[in-house]
Amino acid sequence: GQQYTAHHDFTHAPASHPYQPTRFATLLIYLNDDGDEGGMVGGQTVFPRAVNADSHNGLQIEPKKGTALLYYSVLPDGNMDDLSQHASLPLKEGEKWVANLW
Repeated sequence: GQQYTAHHDFTHAPASHPYQPTRFATLLIYLNDDGDEGGMVGGQTVFPRAVNADSHNGLQIEPKKGTALLYYSVLPDGNMDDLSQHASLPLKEGEKWVANLW
């Protein structure tokens, strides 16, 4: 099924580049879910390195039509956030439709 493997959205720009551009944040908008015709099974967005006060086992987000996921790739001090690594689990059935804003 459709999927993408774990990756980061930030890049390491060459030191010679005067502005050091990288992707600061991503807004992932879910356009369909399992309730739509042709239903979707699977396709969760996962953050395998995410930690919070309740868990150190990563984070898994279920795609729900009309919802959005905002995540940052850069920390407030300008360093890259390694915990922002994310992936999409394989689809077992149907299609997953999303829109990205960077």
